[in-house]
Amino acid sequence: MKKLTAAGKKLIFFLPLVCGMIGLVGQTGEDFLDALYQCVGMYLMNYGDTPPNLWVEIARWTAPLITASGAILAIGVLRRMLGSWLRYLRQDSVAVYGTGPAKSVLLKQLGCRGVDGGQDLVPAHRYILADSEDKNFAFYQEHRQELAERQVYLQCRSLSAQSNTDPMLRFFCLEENAARLFWRQRGMYKLSCQQGHRLRIVFLGFEKLGEELLLRGLQSNLFSPDQSIEYHIFGATERFGAVHRGTAQIGDPIIFYQEPWYTQLPLLEEADLLLVLEQEGQAKLLEDLLLATTRQEIDVFAGSTLMNSPLAKQQRLRLFAWEQAALNLKIVMDDLLLARAKAINLRYGHLYSGLAETAENRESEWAKLDAFTRESNISAADYHMVRLDMLTAMGLPAAAEQLPPEVLELLAELEHIRWCRYHYLSNWTFGQPENGKRKDPVRRIHADLIPYQELTHAEREKDRENVRILLSVKEEDR
Repeated sequence: MKKLTAAGKKLIFFLPLVCGMIGLVGQTGEDFLDALYQCVGMYLMNYGDTPPNLWVEIARWTAPLITASGAILAIGVLRRMLGSWLRYLRQDSVAVYGTGPAKSVLLKQLGCRGVDGGQDLVPAHRYILADSEDKNFAFYQEHRQELAERQVYLQCRSLSAQSNTDPMLRFFCLEENAARLFWRQRGMYKLSCQQGHRLRIVFLGFEKLGEELLLRGLQSNLFSPDQSIEYHIFGATERFGAVHRGTAQIGDPIIFYQEPWYTQLPLLEEADLLLVLEQEGQAKLLEDLLLATTRQEIDVFAGSTLMNSPLAKQQRLRLFAWEQAALNLKIVMDDLLLARAKAINLRYGHLYSGLAETAENRESEWAKLDAFTRESNISAADYHMVRLDMLTAMGLPAAAEQLPPEVLELLAELEHIRWCRYHYLSNWTFGQPENGKRKDPVRRIHADLIPYQELTHAEREKDRENVRILLSVKEEDR
């Protein structure tokens, strides 16, 4: 389509020339070169004679218009290029590519450091590819060499971050972003404390959004070693259970229902959280729920259609505009999350290999990691937000040296549980590798996938150190 559009523009540009040549050569019999000279002059309004026929009249009027249009277009291109270079000099410029509403939303948040990428590669320090997945990958592959040293954020729905081997390329998924933000904002720790860390959470609808909510919830909703947070799923697919077989090893129960939600009305009434995900017929489903139940709060993942409907005014519905929230730059780019993840990795390198904790080593060591380990560190950094909420609720400072020993031990145990869950969700199991090491990535077995109390003192100290590292990473370390 792009090639056809370019060909059409060239055809229009030469149309006055063709008309003029037909009129001068074809109908009046003028010499070819003289006629060509006169036709080219028309583009510069340099034809003062009386047109001999209609063909020349058309050429005389259209040629200057095309010249003016070309000049305006050229000025626009030059202006955009100059603007891009000025933003590039800021050292924090971000170029955004896409054709949908996501592009304008991101550029508005970026303000003066945002660059509209248009169709071509423009100079910038970072890049966000927010078009369709196919177009994003095509653009990245076309400019892969130029983007090799730049951080690129690519919107991708079908592949997980573990599929990416390039540390300078980060996938972001709107459903995953929305899930992370929802659990972060919902205040689950206080609710869990109120219920003695015994919760029931119900999902109506599943698919991609539901999968990400469940995966994020299992890694974020960790508040007590003996907690029991039940996830009740209506609308689940068999594929999720088959792919994520390791969920059976996670302590919090996950119950999938084949029957409709209205066969379990007592559960819906009594659940601590009822989530209605965006789905076909969502408005009718909500209307039925409001009539069939008396619960006063229903969390709804709403799209633009529902946000503009009369149901948006229902006081019993707690609406979460998930697509808009997922395009928040703090979630798409999340510099602090990456800084924390890299700090974890570098500190281990310092403790066990004597590496100096410098900015250069931080980046080089991060680049050496495989995708699975990289995402494990990011998962740890993501859970740290929950840890900070817990410390705030306890009235304790976010400083490891000021924490009571029993609190540090609790946080270390929860970190080990999170680490285990990350591995379980990728279908790792407990096992003793034959090579004498702690893990075997090929067979996906690890000797430390055991309860915290059964770990050696050295392994427990790793979890404590993980907590200390993250508490030491401040906002200014980004």
